[in-house]
Amino acid sequence: MGNDKKRSAMTEQVRKLGQGVVLAEEVRNQKSADNLFAGIFSGRPSLLDKVFTEWPKPTDEEVRKRNRLVIQLSGFLQKSVDPYLIDSDSSIPWSIFQAMSALGLYGIKVPEKWGGHGLSQTSYAEVLSMAASWCSAIVIVLSADNTIGCKFPVMYYGTDKQKDLLLPELVKWPTGFCLTEEDAGSDASHIKTYAVRVKDTNNRTTGYELTGQKWYTTNGIFHDKQCLAKYLAVVARIVSYPEELDDKGYKECFGLFIVPTGFKGVEIGCRNSFIGMRGIHNSNPRFEKVFVPVFNLIGEKRSDWEKQYGWGEREGSGLKIAFESLNTGRIAIANGCIGVSKQALHLSRWWAKKRNQLGGPLCDKELVRDKLLFGASNILAMEAMAQYASQAFDNGQDVRLEAAAVKTFASEKSWQIVDNMMQTRGGRGYETWQSLSKRELTPPDDIIWTGSRPNKIFEGSNEVMVQFIFREGADKFIKTGLPLVSKESSMREKVLAVLAMAKHYLGTFVPNIPPKENIQILEDWLWFLETRSRKLARKIITKSARYRQKMPLKQLTMDRFSRIAINLGAMAMCYSYAQQLDKDNPGKYIQLADVFCRATATEIDRLFEDLDNNQDERRFHISKQLLNGDFDKFLLKGIIPITEEHMRGPK
Repeated sequence: MGNDKKRSAMTEQVRKLGQGVVLAEEVRNQKSADNLFAGIFSGRPSLLDKVFTEWPKPTDEEVRKRNRLVIQLSGFLQKSVDPYLIDSDSSIPWSIFQAMSALGLYGIKVPEKWGGHGLSQTSYAEVLSMAASWCSAIVIVLSADNTIGCKFPVMYYGTDKQKDLLLPELVKWPTGFCLTEEDAGSDASHIKTYAVRVKDTNNRTTGYELTGQKWYTTNGIFHDKQCLAKYLAVVARIVSYPEELDDKGYKECFGLFIVPTGFKGVEIGCRNSFIGMRGIHNSNPRFEKVFVPVFNLIGEKRSDWEKQYGWGEREGSGLKIAFESLNTGRIAIANGCIGVSKQALHLSRWWAKKRNQLGGPLCDKELVRDKLLFGASNILAMEAMAQYASQAFDNGQDVRLEAAAVKTFASEKSWQIVDNMMQTRGGRGYETWQSLSKRELTPPDDIIWTGSRPNKIFEGSNEVMVQFIFREGADKFIKTGLPLVSKESSMREKVLAVLAMAKHYLGTFVPNIPPKENIQILEDWLWFLETRSRKLARKIITKSARYRQKMPLKQLTMDRFSRIAINLGAMAMCYSYAQQLDKDNPGKYIQLADVFCRATATEIDRLFEDLDNNQDERRFHISKQLLNGDFDKFLLKGIIPITEEHMRGPK
């Protein structure tokens, strides 16, 4: 089939899942991912040999620049940033924003010729981890600005002139990113903010009038009605007139605009407050017919095919750019999780040695020691995955799968490590630092705990991530099998698809282990990774054949597929990374990696078992009864149900 026919067939299959899924399918990278996780899904983890060889080393110049910034940041955080004060005041002082500007922290990855540090994604990750270990509010400011703010779209999609004029200004102060709206979270199809083309007498677009409201824009506000960011990256629909949005023939066209907050019609709104990360400066900005010059539209040059819809030269790629920025955003979340996890483990070990209970220190108790070992072994895997994803990005590789995998893995393991810290600290962990510090020295337990939970939500909730990972990882299978579920396919195309799937299925029984002499890894783990990868591919083929059109609705099955792949990738990277670390300490980190791999192998086999032996259908049908209120007589007995009339809302 031609590309248009394939896209039509794909749209046919995903339309039942809603317009948001159709839209995501249209703007996704149509080329199949080809890194390690894609190989794991296909049953041919051919990149194993690359993962287990020498990890790339940064240049001496990169190391020098990175170390200098890390040392400066460490001194600055310890001397000037009081995480207790930020938590208590729910605000980062203005002087701290100024000091971070002086350190160049708003241009960590921006090339030096435009005023930045010019660090790689890999070095940037180390900076984020350190900041996260000290203060969650600070790392959110830096990540929201350097990762998904205005810098990313301008650096990677801007014209030379846009880079020359915008970047020297953008590196001076934090910027914000505006995508989410009241009715548009993970489902971007519900974005209502729009930009109306403004044309001159020659019918040329000279700018856009931006109207709408965004939610959860970090760095946008300092205090109520007072802006923090000087520039916002805003994603909006592009139309010729507002009523076009209601036109059934409207072709989705999204733009990404760099909008100065000083423009007339920009209202930054009131500041949001959160359970944790209390120093976040976040609001819901409103735009009322804000005129934005055409120069401020960031985007790729459009093809003639797309221009037939009347789009301007650089219109239409706003949502794609936003999704691309979220890839590095997910890696940033993972690196933040690493810094927090190391700090939580450090405090857990400190308290386990200090606290005596039941005849001895907590560190002598097997249950406590196991929690500490869980933390150390999983931090090793988290760091390995984040390093791999960052290096792949620096090499110009497609990291959509790696970014989603490490974000999901790191946020869940980090939350468990932080929860284990709370369990080890006991009642002291749940008491606020303000209260406990009146009686004894108090670590920021509650600050770390409340600040860690959002990582499973930010940059795409983990429930969305595992579905995304399956869609991208199984892309080659999906494309091969499309004729079998498409009404437009001929019998010949269907037969060829069956033969292709059968060939792939039979091929998964053939071992594909790279030459052992090139891979320094224990033979049993290499064999486990390779055989389970081939088994995963077979299961995807057989389950897809069984469910066919219903497969997109089998979220629990896709969740298991994705988690098997995530865990296999984590095992591979963890062991390889340990070997690199062991070059200075032979055998030490391999022991830690082995602890992780043994526990993870057990989890992988359990997930495989659950693919065939589960209660998914039965639980789904019973959940319908639950939603219909069939159990309310029991579930609501003895409580006062909170209804909408009891809820606090806008007056």
